Amino acid sequence: MLRAQAGDMAAFEELVRRHQHGLFSYLYRMCRNTSDAEEMAQVAMVKAWEKLGSFRGASSFKTWLYRIGTNLCFNLRTRRKPTEELSETMAAPDAARPEQAFQQKVREEVVQRALGRLPADQRAALVLSVYQDMSYREIAETMGKSVRAIDSLLFRAKTNVRKVLAQDRAKGII
Repeated sequence: MLRAQAGDMAAFEELVRRHQHGLFSYLYRMCRNTSDAEEMAQVAMVKAWEKLGSFRGASSFKTWLYRIGTNLCFNLRTRRKPTEELSETMAAPDAARPEQAFQQKVREEVVQRALGRLPADQRAALVLSVYQDMSYREIAETMGKSVRAIDSLLFRAKTNVRKVLAQDRAKGII
């Protein structure tokens, strides 16, 4: 990070390599649209490069970068309504277990729909916790909230996801 702040592009490229996949994954789960997630990930990296001088090290580079991505995602959501995106690819099922592959895909889609029904801040906290494996402190830094607020957001998010999944289970979807 210090080398990147000193203008070493190779050092910044290494930071990009370390974090680009996780950032894209997080943004995709937040906005549920591949092209938006790709664009926001690129914009976040450019903003990070432009703002390296303002990075003070109070948090990790990862949480700082995810904070930039989170802000971009929230800004996008306020500008337009979220859209559903069809799954772009579905892995070819294992010939021995096609019904298991299908059921796994259905479960993934149900979970993604449940995440999509959450308020943006609850979804962000849950995705950062479950999919990005961040600690409460890292999530708090990323979202600009207190650890206590993150604890509350995660509790509400998990409760809301359970309700949605229970409704889907009652309907026989899962």
